[in-house]
Amino acid sequence: MPNLTPTDFARTFGVAETDLPPATRALAEAGRFGYRRLVQEERDAVVLGILDRIDGFTKVGAHRDGIWESAWSETAARFRDAGHDLAALNPSFMGNVRIARVSGDWAEVEDPRFELGAFEVFRDWLLRTRLAPFGRVFEFGCGSGFNLAALARVFPDKTAVGLDWAPAAVALVDEIAARHGFRLSGRRFDFFDPDATLDLGPADAVMTFCALEQVGPRFGPFLDFLLERRPGLCVHMEPTAEHYDPSRLFDALALRYHRHRGYLDGFLTRLRALEAEGRVRILDARRLGWGSLYHECHSLTVWTPL
Repeated sequence: MPNLTPTDFARTFGVAETDLPPATRALAEAGRFGYRRLVQEERDAVVLGILDRIDGFTKVGAHRDGIWESAWSETAARFRDAGHDLAALNPSFMGNVRIARVSGDWAEVEDPRFELGAFEVFRDWLLRTRLAPFGRVFEFGCGSGFNLAALARVFPDKTAVGLDWAPAAVALVDEIAARHGFRLSGRRFDFFDPDATLDLGPADAVMTFCALEQVGPRFGPFLDFLLERRPGLCVHMEPTAEHYDPSRLFDALALRYHRHRGYLDGFLTRLRALEAEGRVRILDARRLGWGSLYHECHSLTVWTPL
């Protein structure tokens, strides 16, 4: 059975294996990342199942505020019931799967937590390598706060702010900070109407994880906000339609799902245009190569305003 190794992760990240931080390597070695490629009949069944269900999903957007408020309230209750165990913050949609996207095709995975485990390896590498120089980190669309908790464990001395349009998420970040002594705080923020009073500048870093996906093509106000505030680094892990090849069935179905849901549309294209104008510098834009049954929310874009 093939298995994702530290070598595979390093290649995905675009670095030499020797450049993986020891903690990242340890996560990669400890995870259960075995997978089995599907035979043709199994693959056909997966494709037919996706085609049967793909149009039944709801579109994302601001109209789903109530859903997210409820989701993060339920996460907060789960967090308390678990004795404030940080693992209770992990989103349920990244676990309990048997078929996942791995290296360009569907595969049966050894561990139902395959996607979450791969993400944790990636996140650890990203935090340790990209965000190390910055004293303050702002996560926009922070949701359950599980990324902020991971940041706080890696860098206890950093100050971090979790911003979200759901009050329940803001309150949850504050609760995480209080229970674990992390230097975190929550603050309400609307991607469509950015808070002009937010203290953010060149000494700070910005990150989003599957949060900008919710704005579809309406990322303009937030992008303009970042261009005006000029943070030192902007890091996004978001589903990115520009990385799909519509001539391949595997990618065409992901693109169909992406567009049916109304996920982030045109963000990387706009950044490339801004780079051509000399207004930003794109430091990295890559597809990581794993994801859920329907699409890949794990694509990396790193840039800085000029």
